[in-house]
Amino acid sequence: MNEKKKINVAFCLNTALFVAVLFSVAWMMSGIKLAKHSSLSAARLASLKYYTVDSNILMGLAALLMLICDLRVLRGKAQGIPVFAKVIKLMGTVGVTLTMLVTIFFLAPTAQYNWLSLFTDSNFFMHLLNPVLALVVFLGFERTKDINFKHTFTGMITMPIYGVFYITNAVMHSENGMVPAVHDWYGFLVAGVWSAVIVLPLVTVITYIISLVLWKLNRLKQ
Repeated sequence: MNEKKKINVAFCLNTALFVAVLFSVAWMMSGIKLAKHSSLSAARLASLKYYTVDSNILMGLAALLMLICDLRVLRGKAQGIPVFAKVIKLMGTVGVTLTMLVTIFFLAPTAQYNWLSLFTDSNFFMHLLNPVLALVVFLGFERTKDINFKHTFTGMITMPIYGVFYITNAVMHSENGMVPAVHDWYGFLVAGVWSAVIVLPLVTVITYIISLVLWKLNRLKQ
């Protein structure tokens, strides 16, 4: 597939990804539930407390930026995709990939109801469909040869930022070193506030590994 065809496919996939994110975030914020049991659900602005929602919003904005850039290239108004747009796309892809992996390997096995409750309603899109679509377009049809190794650190920056918010909120609402479930919605601090010294560095390292792997996999086909 030549470069122009790849950009054309990327444009179509980024458009689909943007629409899917817009739809799923709006669904989450509406508070509408179709399934009997649906984990990690909140209405209106309260849903922004979830990294799932935040990472999907970033992914949607990154997809919108990229589809605009793709269109400019296809119409001959630009020679290529700006580096900053590719870096933001890496950030978004890392975010939703982390969301999907944490859901599959941590949240689903420890869910209050069953693993399916993490993949119902809007969560089906934000925990699975959107991340998979993001990976397909990033690894299959977008090239990042002008993104340097240093950008892999930028790619993972959303997690430590969110982690500080999550832990600060947990500490502020802790009682005798324990965090009420309503303020530890992911269950990362179920062992107590002290576990933050392990959880935050661990998840940050995992996020960086994801960023590094995605960057490397993308470059393999340059």
